[in-house]
Amino acid sequence: MIKIVTIGGGTGAPIVLRALIRAGFKQINAICTAMDSGGQTGVIRSDERDRVIAVSDLLRNLLALMPPKSIELSNVTMFTEMLNFSDGRNRNLGYTIYYALLEKYKNDYLQVQRALEQLLGIQFDGRAMPVTSRPATICFQSGGGVVHYGEHELDRYSMSQDMIEKVWIEPLVPATPEAIEAITQATHLIYCPGSIYGSVIANLLPKGVNNALKESSATKILISNLVSVRNETHQFTPEDYWRLFQTYTGLERPFDIMVAPDLSREAFEKQYSKIAAHYAKEYSYFLGWTAAELKQVRDKGVKIEQCDHYSPTLQFNRLRHDPDKLARVLKRMII
Repeated sequence: MIKIVTIGGGTGAPIVLRALIRAGFKQINAICTAMDSGGQTGVIRSDERDRVIAVSDLLRNLLALMPPKSIELSNVTMFTEMLNFSDGRNRNLGYTIYYALLEKYKNDYLQVQRALEQLLGIQFDGRAMPVTSRPATICFQSGGGVVHYGEHELDRYSMSQDMIEKVWIEPLVPATPEAIEAITQATHLIYCPGSIYGSVIANLLPKGVNNALKESSATKILISNLVSVRNETHQFTPEDYWRLFQTYTGLERPFDIMVAPDLSREAFEKQYSKIAAHYAKEYSYFLGWTAAELKQVRDKGVKIEQCDHYSPTLQFNRLRHDPDKLARVLKRMII
C-alpha cells in the first residue's frame, strides 16, 4: 500500500498536494512547520505572546487536500471565501476560526480536521499535521555571523548577499507523534519546493524527526525550487542540495530521486528572457542545471527526473510549478 508523506508549507506544498490528488493518490500525510512569525500569523502569535503555534501552513495544506469535486460545492466555496477574509485590523478570519477550533478540541488538530469535514460534508484526501504542537522560534545565522530570530527575518533579508549558513529552533521542541509515525511508515516521502529553510528544513529540526527518517525505508524525493533566493539558494547546485539535506536529515543518503527542470539556466534565460529579467531585479534566477552539474548527484546513485513541470505566468512574468504537469510526473514515479 502506498503511503505518501509530504514535508513543506508555503505555496509549494499545496501545489504538490493538489498534484498528488490529481494523480489519484489518497490518504496523504502532509507535514508542515508551525513556526511562522510573519504576516497575519505573526500578528496572532505576537498577540498571544508566542504561546500558540503558527497555523498558516497547516490550514493551506488542509485546504489543498480537498477532493477536487468538493471545491465546486456552494457551501465549500462560501467557507473558503470566508477563510480568506481579513478585517480592518488585518485579522484573518480563517486563522481565527482554526485557532478557536484548536482551543475547543484541546489542540487536537486531527479532531479539528474531522470537525471541518463534518461541517462541510466532505472528506479530505489525507491528513494535515504540524511537525510540532509546541510553540518554537526558528533562528538563523548568516555567513557574516549575524543571528536572526523568527521566520519573518528570513523573508526580510531575502535579497541580502549575507547567506544563511545555519538554522535551528528555540526551544528545541519534540515532533508530534503523528508526524513521527507518518514518516516511519511512509513508502514515499516528498520534500516540497518552497523556502528551503523556512518551509522545508525547519521540519527536520524538532526532536525525533532525524531518528524517524533513519528508521524510514521510504523512497525520498526532492522537488527542487524553480527560482533561487539570494540569501538561501544563490549559486546552488544539485550537490549543494545533497549536502544541505545530509546535514539536517542526518542521513548519508538524504534523497533517492531529484525532480529538476528540463532546462538549464542558460536555456531558460534564452527562452524566457522577460521572466528572467523580472527575477533578476530580485537577485534571483532560474534554478536549472547543466548535465555536468546534475551528474554530481547522479554519480551518487540519485535518479534525476528532468521534466517540464512548471508554467510561466506571462502576464506577471512569474514561474510556478504546474499541478497538472507535476501530477503526471508523480504518477509515473510513484508506483
